[in-house]
Amino acid sequence: MHKLYFNPRARHLAVRLLLICAFVLLLGACGSKPAADAADPAIYKAYPDLQGRPVTLTEVKRVVDGDTFETSAGEKVRLIGVNTPETVKPGSPIQPYGKQASAFTKGRLTGKSVYLFADTGDKDKYGRLLRYVFIQGENVMFNETLVREGYANTMTIQPNVMFQDLFLDAEKEARKAKRGLWGDPAQAKESGTKKK
Repeated sequence: MHKLYFNPRARHLAVRLLLICAFVLLLGACGSKPAADAADPAIYKAYPDLQGRPVTLTEVKRVVDGDTFETSAGEKVRLIGVNTPETVKPGSPIQPYGKQASAFTKGRLTGKSVYLFADTGDKDKYGRLLRYVFIQGENVMFNETLVREGYANTMTIQPNVMFQDLFLDAEKEARKAKRGLWGDPAQAKESGTKKK
């Protein structure tokens, strides 16, 4: 049997190269993970239940309707716990206050960077991500804003129930103040038309 001879300098150089490659790979892996503390600390202060939840930062490419949008990466996102009147459901009329809810969401989210927080369930039966949404630089959840301003009503679907009580309180407040959906019924009816 022949004994292989390695030059000590060559072996030292090979070990150094391996260590550098491992370090570069480790740095790359660390940068691609969404960190639980990546969102604004004010969000966690206002919503402590989100602490430790997976969070990602993405850009809103387009709004589908009041409670659904598409990210710049092509993923569709459905807001958890809320339901706005329909505007794009095939074969269905545009529901009262649907246009206003959709316009509000378009104006607030299109082109914006947003934090997406998951609850227990990741996707709905249509493959959309189910998320709580925060506009970067703001510490009020957009889902909550939709309900509180009367653009949506509460819709609780198990297992995503982390903020159901918050949303119910926001809806009671909107109803009492007669905001949006809960305002003048004649005005809401006028906004609902049949789609062509």
